[in-house]
Amino acid sequence: MKVHVVSDDRGRILSLSVLSDVRGVSGIAKAGVLTKPGQFTHTLEVPAGFEKRPLLELHRELRVEGTGEKARLVRLEHFSEPYLKGQ
Repeated sequence: MKVHVVSDDRGRILSLSVLSDVRGVSGIAKAGVLTKPGQFTHTLEVPAGFEKRPLLELHRELRVEGTGEKARLVRLEHFSEPYLKGQ
């Protein structure tokens, strides 16, 4: 399952929306959400085991690691804050 994610520059999820089956557009994209400096939008695959969980759980338990094409959703316990990685 893919989701549209808005995250901050530390990987924290600010907003999540499930991609619809109508041309792959999510509620976030339909609403025309504009990001502020330090915020990013991604279309990412939900990790195995999280596909059927409510979006609120994904918001609480996942973070966005990496940027651009390398961005992915990871479990909170496997996430290292960017400042700890020297990024």
